[in-house]
Amino acid sequence: MFSMKIAIVSDFHLGTKEGTLREDDSFIQAREAIERALELGAQLILIAGDIFDSRNPSQEVWARGMKILSLASEKENQGITLSDTVGKEKSDITALPLRGTPVVAIHGNHERRGRGFVDSIEALESAGLVIRLHHNTVVFETPDGRVAIHGMGYVPEDYAMDLLNEWNPEPVEGATNIFMIHQGLGRFTFSSSGAARLRPSDFVEGFELYVSGHVHYWVESEVHGKPLIFPGSTVRTQLLPVEAEKAKGFYLVNLQDGDIDYKFVELESVREFYYEEENFEGATSNQVENWIRTKLEELLNKSGPKLDKRPLARFRLTGTLSKGSSRGDIDVSRIEAEFEDKVLLSISREDLSSPELEEKTKLLRDIREEKISMEERGMKILDSNLEDLNYDQRFDSRTLYELLSEDRVDEAFEKVSEKLKELVESNLEEKND
Repeated sequence: MFSMKIAIVSDFHLGTKEGTLREDDSFIQAREAIERALELGAQLILIAGDIFDSRNPSQEVWARGMKILSLASEKENQGITLSDTVGKEKSDITALPLRGTPVVAIHGNHERRGRGFVDSIEALESAGLVIRLHHNTVVFETPDGRVAIHGMGYVPEDYAMDLLNEWNPEPVEGATNIFMIHQGLGRFTFSSSGAARLRPSDFVEGFELYVSGHVHYWVESEVHGKPLIFPGSTVRTQLLPVEAEKAKGFYLVNLQDGDIDYKFVELESVREFYYEEENFEGATSNQVENWIRTKLEELLNKSGPKLDKRPLARFRLTGTLSKGSSRGDIDVSRIEAEFEDKVLLSISREDLSSPELEEKTKLLRDIREEKISMEERGMKILDSNLEDLNYDQRFDSRTLYELLSEDRVDEAFEKVSEKLKELVESNLEEKND
């Protein structure tokens, strides 16, 4: 009877937020994931990319990361041996990763380096901490049967389809086959250019389980009638709404006589994260600030048992402000200082607009579409700004603009000085009368 437990983790992003109050989070949560996986009896650990957050981690990050990965090598091997490889020299794999619980890893987009350069996963393989896969396969023998892991690390999105087809992995006969990738996949991954080009349906058929890293929230789907699972990241990096809804953790997969059972294991060391979005209509800066304070107090009052670690909160403010108010009037720094001992706060104001800003945007758009000279465009903008300042037309703004545009700065300064002198003398005469 074939039975085997495999832990599938991804996206540790070790070293992310280095130099901030969150710099330890990635290490604490990666360590918990490995420790919990081993405690739950994992005989094999798969890492679906982005162990590190940087292509060139600092020595401090390297030291802490290697110590975490060495936890698997310290655990007694449970009868797992390397029986075969495809597209990879068996002699390139040292005996070190097979002495304990073997770890198989692929590189992610944060680790990928150009041809001819050694990436961090290759370095970890040289140190005997992992077995690296990229367009190749390793086959493990267990006392009860065989399992084959097929891996493809991250490649540029434009080439993903071609390189996948070029590799074209074939399931190993007589083994349970797991396909692992780190890539943007269709509707699961979006960027400024839209959905990723590679889709799950582009995967080769015939595998019992499909795994993908890169996506930072855990999700379960299906492809070719088989499970497709995304473990998600073990640390919060993007602070998106879905990361407030979804827990962080890893998958524990149980292979049992051809059947595959899997469950998501939630980590306990993760900071709480609150995401709030509010749409304002004609609000003053004071009203916005009061809403932020009230919402923060409400969230903190309902926080659970994780208050020993300051939670994260991200507020996205949208809509419109009242006339005379601007985004800059919202004193974010003061609010952050008020709550600095209670929460790690991020406030996004970019989607708040004011009537003045909309009018300026429309003015600039209209001016751009008019067929007039650059001088005339500049004059229109100057007139608009003077109007905002309640300019009373006693000063010849066009003359000033023409002098400045011709680089006649001294003459422009003299004109301004004369006008100021006249205004001062006029005010004194009015007071004496």
